Amino acid sequence: MRKFTALGFAVCGTLLLILLFAGGRMLYIKLYSQSFADIAGEGTPSVLQLTENQTALPAVTDPQQIDAFTALLSGYTYKQYPKFFRPGDDQLTASRLTVTFENGNSIGVSADGYVFVNGRLRDIEGSRGQEFYHLLYVLVYPNAA
Repeated sequence: MRKFTALGFAVCGTLLLILLFAGGRMLYIKLYSQSFADIAGEGTPSVLQLTENQTALPAVTDPQQIDAFTALLSGYTYKQYPKFFRPGDDQLTASRLTVTFENGNSIGVSADGYVFVNGRLRDIEGSRGQEFYHLLYVLVYPNAA
């Protein structure tokens, strides 16, 4: 009788811990977000470094182009990836455009619509990652539109 009671308490305690972990993760996903100012810092940057996959593109120093990039990037709220299980590395290998700011922080987006902040998988408000990639691609390669 005591063995079954101890086993019951152990199973219930384990299930409670799993439930608390899952609930805490879901609350963290729901409540934690980063604004553009948190990532890029205050003020207007004077230089933006662009990369496509691992290839460095020419730095953006023109104030009008910098304003266009900051207008696009600041229009989104960056939040935690909303799904409990993240995609594997084999699913995250698509073409990726990354904008790196003077403070070293970066925002990247892959052709599949996955958003990365400082190299870590994130999401944007409304989960419009593929639209975001297209708009960023048009800014990086204006003749492609």
